[in-house]
Parts: sequence; structure tokens; C-alpha cells
Amino acid sequence: MRRSLLFPLATLLMVPAFVSCGGDAIPTAAPEPAKDPAGLLDHLKYLAVRKDFKTAAVITPITPNVVFPGAMNLHNTAKQLGITLTPEEAKGLGLDDAMAARMDSLPGSEIENYKVKDARLAYNAGIYRILKGITAKSWGKMTHMGITDNAAAAQFGLMGVKDMAIGFDGTKVMTVSCVKMPNGAWGITYIRYDVALKNLKQD
Repeated sequence: MRRSLLFPLATLLMVPAFVSCGGDAIPTAAPEPAKDPAGLLDHLKYLAVRKDFKTAAVITPITPNVVFPGAMNLHNTAKQLGITLTPEEAKGLGLDDAMAARMDSLPGSEIENYKVKDARLAYNAGIYRILKGITAKSWGKMTHMGITDNAAAAQFGLMGVKDMAIGFDGTKVMTVSCVKMPNGAWGITYIRYDVALKNLKQD
């Protein structure tokens, strides 16, 4: 009788591990590179809540046609939403004081004192900054809500871009645009809010 109970008990104990793979919990270690767009959700949760800033570079393309306009747009959006980076966060994201002070006024292309290596850091910081609008508890509830093709991205030289909808409590909160990178993993090309952040009910 006792032996017969062991398997059901073991099965119950394994449930949280499977649930976490579905995006219902915050990963405690850096996720593996995303093999499909849906795999990026755990990366976003991990970056937003665990603040392991190294993971930002794993999920972001490094090509100039993404990082220059992307960094500008992400930081402009975050500014409009009132989302800021703390000095500690900026440092962790690789931004020195001078660079951190420029985040709200970035150009959309390369200039003399803003090269692609700078834009990559700014882009990574922009991804994290946008994610800060969602609380840790809300990230814990965030789920994948479908993937569609983004045909409009082709006009910017980006082919095969997918839009992943994510949200919680039945509300679509964000659209995460992503593309397959040369290394085979999926990376983020842009993130936008689909709700008015100030009206979003969060714990």
C-alpha cells in the first residue's frame, strides 16, 4: 500500500517543475537560448525580476538596423511612461554616467560619438527599462497569448519577424517582436505596450 502511494506523490511533487516551463513562475537561472518565439517569455521574466543583466545580450540582435532605431524608440517610450533606470541598474547594464545621461535623447543612427557598440548597450538597457513597467507579481502571471507574422518589418530590412502577444489575467499587455538570429536562437527586435500602463491593474 505504501509503495503504491509513492508514484502519485512523486508525480505531484514534479508538477511545479513542469508548470514553470510553461511560463507561470520566474526562472531562477538563466534560461537556455530561445528555440522559438515563445521561449523568449522566460528570458523576459528572468531579466525583469532577477535582474541578471547579462541575459539581455542573449536575446537581442546586434545588427545596426535593429539596435540604433530600437534603442531610440525603447527609451523614448520608457521616458513617456515615466520608467527610469537607477544608477545601479545603468551600471549593471554597462552604461557609464555619460552614456546613462543620454538614454532619453538617443539618435536613431550612428554619429561620431555614438557607435554600434554603444547602441547595443543602449538597446539592451532599453529592453530592461521597458520591462520595468510590470511588477514582479505581474511577471509571475504573464503568459504567452499567441504568435503572428509581422510583415511590416520587411520595409526595415527585417525578414521573418514574429509578433508574440503576452499578458495576464486575460489582458494582452505587450507585443514582443522577435526574429531568428544567425546563431539559431530567437532575439527581440522591439517591445510595445498594448495597454495604457497607468490603467493596468497590478499587485
